[in-house]
Amino acid sequence: MSRRSNPNADKPLHKTKGASREHRVIYVAVEGERTEVDYLTYLKKDLLDSKRITLHVLAKRNGMKPLEAVEHVLAQAEDPRRDELWAMFDRDQHEGIPQAFDKAGAKNVNLAYSSPSFDLWLLLHFTGFNSGQQSGSSAIVHEQLRRQPGFETFDIRGDKSVRNERVEALRNKHEAATRNAKKLANDCPTTTCSHDTGHDDRCPPLRRDPCTEVWQLLVSLKIIDA
Repeated sequence: MSRRSNPNADKPLHKTKGASREHRVIYVAVEGERTEVDYLTYLKKDLLDSKRITLHVLAKRNGMKPLEAVEHVLAQAEDPRRDELWAMFDRDQHEGIPQAFDKAGAKNVNLAYSSPSFDLWLLLHFTGFNSGQQSGSSAIVHEQLRRQPGFETFDIRGDKSVRNERVEALRNKHEAATRNAKKLANDCPTTTCSHDTGHDDRCPPLRRDPCTEVWQLLVSLKIIDA
Protein backbone atom coordinates (compact mmCIF):
# COMPACT_ATOMS: atom_id res chain seq x y z
CA MET A 1 0.00 0.00 0.00
CA SER A 2 1.23 3.53 -0.68
CA ARG A 3 2.03 6.06 1.98
CA ARG A 4 0.27 4.50 4.98
CA SER A 5 -2.48 2.05 5.83
CA ASN A 6 -4.15 4.08 8.59
CA PRO A 7 -5.45 7.41 7.26
CA ASN A 8 -6.41 8.47 10.80
CA ALA A 9 -2.88 8.06 12.19
CA ASP A 10 -1.11 11.26 13.19
CA LYS A 11 -4.12 13.17 11.89
CA PRO A 12 -5.86 15.63 14.22
CA LEU A 13 -9.38 14.34 14.77
CA HIS A 14 -10.59 17.68 16.04
CA LYS A 15 -8.87 20.42 14.07
CA THR A 16 -8.27 20.65 10.37
CA LYS A 17 -9.28 23.33 7.90
CA GLY A 18 -11.39 26.07 9.47
CA ALA A 19 -11.04 24.75 13.01
CA SER A 20 -10.27 28.17 14.46
CA ARG A 21 -14.02 28.74 14.41
CA GLU A 22 -15.88 27.68 17.50
CA HIS A 23 -18.48 25.89 15.38
CA ARG A 24 -17.25 22.93 13.35
CA VAL A 25 -18.68 21.29 10.22
CA ILE A 26 -18.13 17.58 9.55
CA TYR A 27 -19.14 15.58 6.48
CA VAL A 28 -19.51 11.79 6.64
CA ALA A 29 -20.14 9.67 3.54
CA VAL A 30 -21.56 6.26 4.45
CA GLU A 31 -21.44 3.04 2.49
CA GLY A 32 -24.86 1.79 3.56
CA GLU A 33 -28.20 3.39 2.85
CA ARG A 34 -30.03 2.43 6.06
CA THR A 35 -28.17 1.20 9.16
CA GLU A 36 -25.39 3.78 9.25
CA VAL A 37 -27.74 6.60 8.28
CA ASP A 38 -30.15 5.69 11.08
CA TYR A 39 -27.34 5.49 13.59
CA LEU A 40 -25.85 8.86 12.65
CA THR A 41 -29.32 10.39 12.70
CA TYR A 42 -29.64 9.13 16.29
CA LEU A 43 -26.31 10.74 17.17
CA LYS A 44 -27.35 14.05 15.60
CA LYS A 45 -30.71 14.11 17.33
CA ASP A 46 -29.81 12.84 20.79
CA LEU A 47 -26.08 13.19 21.45
CA LEU A 48 -24.57 15.89 19.26
CA ASP A 49 -24.21 19.45 20.50
CA SER A 50 -25.58 21.22 17.44
CA LYS A 51 -24.36 24.57 18.73
CA ARG A 52 -20.79 23.34 18.41
CA ILE A 53 -20.90 20.85 15.53
CA THR A 54 -22.88 20.43 12.32
CA LEU A 55 -22.88 16.88 10.95
CA HIS A 56 -23.75 16.27 7.30
CA VAL A 57 -24.47 12.62 6.43
CA LEU A 58 -24.01 11.70 2.76
CA ALA A 59 -25.63 8.53 1.42
CA LYS A 60 -26.84 7.10 -1.86
CA ARG A 61 -29.75 4.86 -2.70
CA ASN A 62 -28.46 1.27 -2.90
CA GLY A 63 -25.31 2.30 -1.06
CA MET A 64 -21.73 2.91 -2.14
CA LYS A 65 -18.56 0.90 -2.44
CA PRO A 66 -15.66 1.91 -0.12
CA LEU A 67 -13.68 3.88 -2.70
CA GLU A 68 -16.87 5.52 -3.90
CA ALA A 69 -17.62 6.68 -0.35
CA VAL A 70 -14.18 8.29 -0.13
CA GLU A 71 -14.64 10.00 -3.48
CA HIS A 72 -18.16 11.10 -2.59
CA VAL A 73 -17.07 12.92 0.55
CA LEU A 74 -14.14 14.47 -1.30
CA ALA A 75 -16.69 16.28 -3.44
CA GLN A 76 -17.35 18.38 -0.34
CA ALA A 77 -13.71 19.39 0.04
CA GLU A 78 -14.31 22.76 -1.60
CA ASP A 79 -16.86 23.78 1.03
CA PRO A 80 -15.01 26.57 2.89
CA ARG A 81 -16.99 25.79 6.05
CA ARG A 82 -15.94 22.16 6.36
CA ASP A 83 -13.52 21.10 9.06
CA GLU A 84 -13.37 17.34 8.58
CA LEU A 85 -14.21 14.76 5.93
CA TRP A 86 -15.02 11.15 6.88
CA ALA A 87 -15.89 7.97 5.01
CA MET A 88 -17.63 5.10 6.80
CA PHE A 89 -17.48 1.70 5.15
CA ASP A 90 -17.20 -2.03 5.85
CA ARG A 91 -15.01 -4.93 4.87
CA ASP A 92 -17.94 -7.13 3.83
CA GLN A 93 -16.90 -8.84 0.59
CA HIS A 94 -15.76 -5.63 -1.05
CA GLU A 95 -12.78 -5.35 -3.31
CA GLY A 96 -10.74 -2.17 -3.34
CA ILE A 97 -10.41 -1.71 0.43
CA PRO A 98 -6.65 -0.97 0.28
CA GLN A 99 -7.22 1.51 -2.54
CA ALA A 100 -9.88 3.29 -0.49
CA PHE A 101 -7.44 3.53 2.43
CA ASP A 102 -4.71 4.85 0.16
CA LYS A 103 -6.88 7.56 -1.35
CA ALA A 104 -8.23 8.59 2.04
CA GLY A 105 -4.70 8.88 3.40
CA ALA A 106 -3.56 10.93 0.44
CA LYS A 107 -6.55 13.29 0.56
CA ASN A 108 -6.87 13.79 4.33
CA VAL A 109 -10.12 11.84 4.68
CA ASN A 110 -10.67 10.17 8.05
CA LEU A 111 -12.05 6.62 8.06
CA ALA A 112 -14.59 4.88 10.27
CA TYR A 113 -13.82 1.38 9.03
CA SER A 114 -15.41 -1.83 10.33
CA SER A 115 -14.65 -5.48 9.64
CA PRO A 116 -16.71 -7.46 8.94
CA SER A 117 -19.35 -4.69 9.08
CA PHE A 118 -20.73 -1.69 10.93
CA ASP A 119 -23.07 -4.12 12.68
CA LEU A 120 -20.12 -5.20 14.83
CA TRP A 121 -20.09 -1.68 16.30
CA LEU A 122 -23.75 -2.12 17.28
CA LEU A 123 -23.00 -5.47 18.93
CA LEU A 124 -20.14 -4.01 20.95
CA HIS A 125 -22.61 -1.77 22.78
CA PHE A 126 -23.75 -4.92 24.59
CA THR A 127 -20.79 -7.28 24.73
CA GLY A 128 -17.27 -7.93 23.60
CA PHE A 129 -16.53 -10.03 20.55
CA ASN A 130 -14.04 -12.90 20.65
CA SER A 131 -15.14 -15.10 17.77
CA GLY A 132 -11.98 -14.68 15.73
CA GLN A 133 -11.52 -13.65 12.13
CA GLN A 134 -14.70 -13.27 10.10
CA SER A 135 -13.29 -12.84 6.57
CA GLY A 136 -15.96 -10.32 5.68
CA SER A 137 -18.92 -12.40 6.87
CA SER A 138 -21.35 -10.86 9.38
CA ALA A 139 -23.24 -14.10 10.08
CA ILE A 140 -21.82 -14.56 13.58
CA VAL A 141 -22.12 -10.86 14.37
CA HIS A 142 -25.80 -10.92 13.42
CA GLU A 143 -26.41 -14.11 15.37
CA GLN A 144 -25.01 -12.51 18.51
CA LEU A 145 -26.68 -9.17 17.88
CA ARG A 146 -30.11 -10.82 17.66
CA ARG A 147 -29.60 -12.01 21.24
CA GLN A 148 -29.59 -8.41 22.44
CA PRO A 149 -32.69 -6.48 23.54
CA GLY A 150 -34.40 -4.62 20.72
CA PHE A 151 -32.38 -6.40 18.02
CA GLU A 152 -34.13 -9.77 18.06
CA THR A 153 -35.28 -9.36 14.43
CA PHE A 154 -32.25 -7.51 13.07
CA ASP A 155 -31.47 -8.46 9.44
CA ILE A 156 -34.55 -10.67 9.28
CA ARG A 157 -36.49 -9.92 6.10
CA GLY A 158 -33.97 -7.20 5.39
CA ASP A 159 -34.73 -5.09 8.46
CA LYS A 160 -31.42 -3.47 9.43
CA SER A 161 -32.89 -0.22 10.70
CA VAL A 162 -31.69 1.45 13.88
CA ARG A 163 -34.77 3.20 15.19
CA ASN A 164 -37.23 3.21 18.08
CA GLU A 165 -36.55 0.33 20.50
CA ARG A 166 -33.15 -0.32 18.94
CA VAL A 167 -32.05 3.24 19.62
CA GLU A 168 -33.29 2.91 23.18
CA ALA A 169 -31.27 -0.29 23.58
CA LEU A 170 -28.10 1.49 22.43
CA ARG A 171 -28.58 4.55 24.59
CA ASN A 172 -25.82 5.32 27.12
CA LYS A 173 -23.71 2.39 25.91
CA HIS A 174 -21.31 4.15 23.52
CA GLU A 175 -18.53 4.23 26.13
CA ALA A 176 -18.80 0.46 26.58
CA ALA A 177 -18.80 -0.01 22.79
CA THR A 178 -15.63 2.06 22.56
CA ARG A 179 -13.86 -0.01 25.22
CA ASN A 180 -14.87 -3.23 23.47
CA ALA A 181 -13.76 -1.88 20.09
CA LYS A 182 -10.33 -0.90 21.41
CA LYS A 183 -9.82 -4.35 22.92
CA LEU A 184 -10.10 -5.91 19.46
CA ALA A 185 -6.79 -4.33 18.49
CA ASN A 186 -5.05 -6.54 21.06
CA ASP A 187 -5.94 -9.58 18.96
CA CYS A 188 -4.76 -8.11 15.67
CA PRO A 189 -2.19 -10.34 13.90
CA THR A 190 -0.02 -7.25 13.41
CA THR A 191 1.76 -7.38 16.77
CA THR A 192 2.29 -3.61 16.99
CA CYS A 193 -1.45 -2.95 17.30
CA SER A 194 -2.76 -2.59 20.85
CA HIS A 195 -5.64 -1.47 23.05
CA ASP A 196 -3.78 1.74 23.91
CA THR A 197 -2.61 2.82 20.45
CA GLY A 198 -5.12 1.17 18.13
CA HIS A 199 -4.05 -0.19 14.75
CA ASP A 200 -0.53 0.59 13.68
CA ASP A 201 0.21 2.40 10.41
CA ARG A 202 1.81 -0.77 9.10
CA CYS A 203 -1.31 -2.86 9.72
CA PRO A 204 -3.06 -3.56 6.38
CA PRO A 205 -6.82 -3.01 6.64
CA LEU A 206 -7.67 -6.54 5.50
CA ARG A 207 -5.77 -7.92 8.49
CA ARG A 208 -7.88 -5.90 10.92
CA ASP A 209 -10.35 -8.69 11.40
CA PRO A 210 -12.45 -8.12 13.40
CA CYS A 211 -12.27 -4.39 14.08
CA THR A 212 -14.33 -1.24 14.13
CA GLU A 213 -13.02 2.30 14.26
CA VAL A 214 -16.40 4.05 14.44
CA TRP A 215 -15.48 5.20 17.94
CA GLN A 216 -12.94 7.58 16.42
CA LEU A 217 -15.75 9.46 14.71
CA LEU A 218 -17.54 9.80 18.06
CA VAL A 219 -14.35 11.30 19.50
CA SER A 220 -14.31 13.85 16.68
CA LEU A 221 -17.97 14.65 17.31
CA LYS A 222 -17.07 15.23 20.99
CA ILE A 223 -19.55 12.55 22.10
CA ILE A 224 -16.81 10.57 23.84
CA ASP A 225 -13.25 11.28 24.97
CA ALA A 226 -10.31 9.69 23.19
